[in-house]
Amino acid sequence: MTHRVVLSPLIARAITILSCKRGGGALYGFRASIAALSLAVLAGCDRSDTRRAVPSYDTFTSRLIQLSADQDGDGRLDQWTYLDGTRVFRGEADSDGDGRIDRWEYFDSASVLVKVGASSRGDGVEDMWTDPAPTADGEVHIARSLQRDRRADRHEYLRGDVLTRAEEDTNADGRADKWDRYEGEVLREVAFDTTFSSARPNRRVRYDAGGRFLAVEADPEGDGTFVRVEGETSVPITKRGEQ
Repeated sequence: MTHRVVLSPLIARAITILSCKRGGGALYGFRASIAALSLAVLAGCDRSDTRRAVPSYDTFTSRLIQLSADQDGDGRLDQWTYLDGTRVFRGEADSDGDGRIDRWEYFDSASVLVKVGASSRGDGVEDMWTDPAPTADGEVHIARSLQRDRRADRHEYLRGDVLTRAEEDTNADGRADKWDRYEGEVLREVAFDTTFSSARPNRRVRYDAGGRFLAVEADPEGDGTFVRVEGETSVPITKRGEQ
C-alpha cells in the first residue's frame, strides 16, 4: 500500500492581490510592498486591463477594505483580497471559474501568509489547510476536516510531497486516537488509543516494507512497551461517536 500526496502548485505562491501597478495591470503576491498599496490603488490601473484590481472602501471611514480582480480575464471576478486599510488579513479565489471559492488565504497581523485553505472536492467547502512554512523538523503540515465541518480532525505531515505520518481524532473529542506512520510512501504502522482517553496508543498494527500485514501488538501496561498479540490480524476500528 503506497501513499503519495501531490500538493497543488497554488501552495507555492499567494494569490492575494496587494496593489495595482502604476503602468497598468495588477501586482500579485504577499511579498509586494504594503506601504505603497494605498497610493497605487488611488493612482488606478489601466481600465483596459480586465485583470486590474478594483478597490472598495468603507462607507463611513473611507478605509480600503477589499480589492477584487478578474485574474483569468474572462469578465468575471475571481479573486478577492480583504484588508483593513493597508493590512491584508484574508484572500479568496475561484481558480477554476465555476463560481465557487476554492482557495482561502489567511495572514497574520504583519500581513504574512500563515495558512492556505482549499476545497478537496472543488465544491466550495473549505476542508483542508496547509501551512506555507515547514515545521521545525522540515515537514509540511496539512490539516483536514474529514467530516467537512471546518473542524480539523486529521493532521498530515509530508516531506516534499510524500506523506510520512498522520494523526487523527476519530471520535470528535478533540484528542488524537489514531496514528499512521509511513516509510517511503508505504504504510508501516497504524496505532490506536482504544480507550479514547489517554491520547497515546495502546495497540498497533505493523506492516512490512511492501505494505503487507506483520502483526498486531499491544501495550497492556501503558508504559510504551508493545508485545505481539497472537491470533489477531487487525484492530477493530470504532466508528465516530462510538466508544
